[in-house]
Amino acid sequence: MDALSIVADEVALEGLDGITIPSLWIRLECRQPKFPLKLDDCTKELLWKSLISNTDLTFYLLPRERDDVELFDRFKDIDPETGIETTARGFETQKVIYPVHILQDNKDGIQGSCEFFQQRRDVTKIVRSKSLTPLFTLQEALERYGRKLVVMASQMLRFRTLIGIESDPDLKLTDDSYCVLERVGRARWQGELQKDLHGRSFKIDARKLHYMRKSLVRHGLISMQSYVTRMKSGQQQHSILLQLKRFHVNRRSKYDLLMEHVCDLLEHTPGQFTTLIALRDQLNLNENSYKRIFHYMRAAKLVEFCSYPLEDLDPSAGPCTNRKVTLSSLKLLNFHSPVCVCVCVCPCVSVCVCPCVCVRVCVSVCPLVLSSGPKGIAKTAIGLKMNVGKLESRMICRILERAAVTKVGRGSL
Repeated sequence: MDALSIVADEVALEGLDGITIPSLWIRLECRQPKFPLKLDDCTKELLWKSLISNTDLTFYLLPRERDDVELFDRFKDIDPETGIETTARGFETQKVIYPVHILQDNKDGIQGSCEFFQQRRDVTKIVRSKSLTPLFTLQEALERYGRKLVVMASQMLRFRTLIGIESDPDLKLTDDSYCVLERVGRARWQGELQKDLHGRSFKIDARKLHYMRKSLVRHGLISMQSYVTRMKSGQQQHSILLQLKRFHVNRRSKYDLLMEHVCDLLEHTPGQFTTLIALRDQLNLNENSYKRIFHYMRAAKLVEFCSYPLEDLDPSAGPCTNRKVTLSSLKLLNFHSPVCVCVCVCPCVSVCVCPCVCVRVCVSVCPLVLSSGPKGIAKTAIGLKMNVGKLESRMICRILERAAVTKVGRGSL
């Protein structure tokens, strides 16, 4: 993608609200991969001319100036070992630049969210001549309009940018679902947490947002992966990270990778088992990591611990006459493939069906089920103890049942 196409792409990703010129420079400076041109005054003037000459772009004047976008790195506070966000961000102090105002049943087929859709004024003919040349320089436009001037992409360009070139351009989405897609697209590589969408942006019930998101998942427009945040109280809060397919990055913790490595080692050993001593020498881990990885794998029912007589494992050692000597070993139980596939079986949480990836959920719930005894534990109790909602707890129960870890019945788990 060339520099001028990148500029149009950034405008389209910003949605129906459009983007101010200063915010556009911020987006380009922080773009990944890096914007190919140096954003000096000459380059900005060139890009301004490209915006003017692009017939897919329209210029509007807002009733009041809009604040510049505030960018953040969602992943900078994630613990690389556990994959858990360790510092909850304070959304209360963050400015809401784009409040949600869903455009419903527009006669011209325009979709999206825009706070000033009716109040803003089209000034395209004031800044663009009939020959598609600028009537103002960039400096003159900023002095005259300031941060009231926004540039917006056409409906077709915005839609094609969001769905990608591999999707059907004739696809029809409801106005609500389109706004969710627009919000996720605006987040770029950072993505949007589903709990933030229904609780802070759209301010709707989680169940309703699920149905707004459902068609996006069905048509393969967005990707989902589990996202865990450690709250100030020390509890873990589970949610779903939504991203456009083009921005999806499969993020796996150190323990996910180590567990997959251990499974690979066991899969290629005779009988799919080995002694803990031999495995410790191969992994070369510290004591804490060594214990934690086997705790996670055992909770996920990937392996089991067993003991074998020394003479069976090492016939050259000979029989022990005074006492029976056994060696602790690790046996592989269930490992299908290292490929991780994200699926959603309930409205609020999606986790990976690969045992290595969903282990964080399993290791949290399995002790609760075991400690509840033969009577089991209610789904609502799981939700309360794990600090998740009803829909998340239902997902957890279904995942565990599908993995043959638990059985679900009326009044018991």
